[in-house]
Formats: sequence, structure tokens, C-alpha cells
Amino acid sequence: MPHLSSVAISISLALLASILWGAADFLGGLATRRAAAFLVVAITHGASLVVVLVYALLSHAAIPSGHAIKFGLAAGLIGGTGLMFFFAALANGAMGLTAAVAGVVTATVPVVFSFFTEALPGPTRLVGFGLAFGAIWLIAYSPGSAPNRRNLAIAAISGTGFGSMLVLLRLANGGALWPLVFSRVGSAGVAIFVCLAVLARRRGMPPSSSAVVGHVPSTTNWPLLLSLAALSGILDAGGNFSYTSSALLGRLDVAAVLSSLYPTVTILLAAWLLRERTRRSQTLGMALALGAVVLISI
Repeated sequence: MPHLSSVAISISLALLASILWGAADFLGGLATRRAAAFLVVAITHGASLVVVLVYALLSHAAIPSGHAIKFGLAAGLIGGTGLMFFFAALANGAMGLTAAVAGVVTATVPVVFSFFTEALPGPTRLVGFGLAFGAIWLIAYSPGSAPNRRNLAIAAISGTGFGSMLVLLRLANGGALWPLVFSRVGSAGVAIFVCLAVLARRRGMPPSSSAVVGHVPSTTNWPLLLSLAALSGILDAGGNFSYTSSALLGRLDVAAVLSSLYPTVTILLAAWLLRERTRRSQTLGMALALGAVVLISI
């Protein structure tokens, strides 16, 4: 069993990952109000790739093994593809239901994998996992979202991609830095490729569809857009680094579930900075999240 200090550090890093991911999603959401999501994703992942690569080179981190490179790239490619499926599901409507399904599946994949590769957690943590899954659903789900089998399937696929990325980053086993660099290579490559492909298709689409495929209004404040997107990417990369460090120090399932509580941070930032009202279900979800953190940390 890991030393208590290692467990505490792992839990702290997982919670830090949830904070960074939540802030990244908030800033990314602000950016997508000014440009299409595909363009924002390409900017965020491209910017974060530059930052983590420069940091890796300046820190003189040990050259990674071929194993770490392969798993890092696979994590980025699968995670980036999952992100594309996620935006496809959002474009079809029922955003709250899409986010809820994707969020729960994302947390479930590493937990199931961990159950088969590590000793089962104690009953207290299992209850904490259950509370966390309920919290993710309540925070992300919007009442009135109409179920659609196709959309639910796409959301589940995107969640599977996100969850698989979390597993692969842990399996890279080459530290947290270089696997993150190569995962960003993979995800940035996917995002930029899709962005260019969609922008190319835009020429043959009606003007009403341009907002979906990459239209940028002529009044766009480019310095603000680039700043929001770049900062979102840097925070997202920091979240990945914190999560991977947590998973290497402690249990994969604990790191994945705690870091998956990031929607709480996004909701709190929106309420604080944008004065958005939280629903009762979201308030209940945030209360469940606090209970989950306590139970998982015991």
C-alpha cells in the first residue's frame, strides 16, 4: 500500500487537475462564443503543445522511451478524436444530456480498468465513487434534454475516448511530462486536421451553417480570442500533467474520479464571474462532490 504522504499528494494533485480542467473549460467556453469550437480547439491544443514542449526541453527531462512515446501519442489521438465526437454530439442538441453522459463514461472507464488491474478499493471509497458519478451527472445535466439514441451513442463514444486517454496517460509510465508532450502532438494534430477539413467544406455550405463549421465574425477581437484559447490550452495541459502525476503516485481510479469533478469548477466560475444562476440540481451535485472527496480521501 502506498505511503500515506504519497496518497495525500496524489489526491491533492487529482483535485488540482479538476480545478485546472474546470477553469480551462470555462475559458474555452468564453472563446467559443467568439469563434467556432473546432477553431478554438485547434488554437488551445496548439498553444499548449508549444508550452509543454518548451518546458520539457528547458527542464532537461530524461528522453522518454519508445513505450512512453507510443502511449502518449495514442492518448492524444484517442482523446482528440473523442473531443471531435463530443462536439458532434453537442452540435446535434441536448447539450446537457451529452455532457452528463460523456462525463460519467469518462470517469467509469478508468475505474473499471483499475478494478481489473489493481486491488478493489474499500467500501468507503466505492460509496465515494458512487457519489462522484451522481455529482457529475447532476452538475452537467440540463433538465428538458430530449434523449436521442444516436446522440447518446456519440456522447458515450466521446466519453470512452476521454476515459481511454486517462488510462493511456497512466500506462505511458514515462513520468508525467514527455507523455503529455506527445499526447498534445496527437490531440493537436487531430484538432488542426479536423479544423482545416471543416473550414475547407465551409465554402460549399449555406451561410446558416457557417457558425458550426468554423465561421469567425468580422468583429472578432482576435487578441482576446487568442488569449482566451491559449490560456485555456495551457490550463488544460496543466490539468493533464497534474492528473498523470496523481495517477502515477496513487490509484488510477481515485485520480480519475476526483479529477472528473471539474464541471463543479466551471459552474462556480460561471456563477461568480458571469453571474449565471445555478440550478438546484447543480447545487445538490456540488454538495455530493464535496461528500465524494471526503469519502474517497479517507
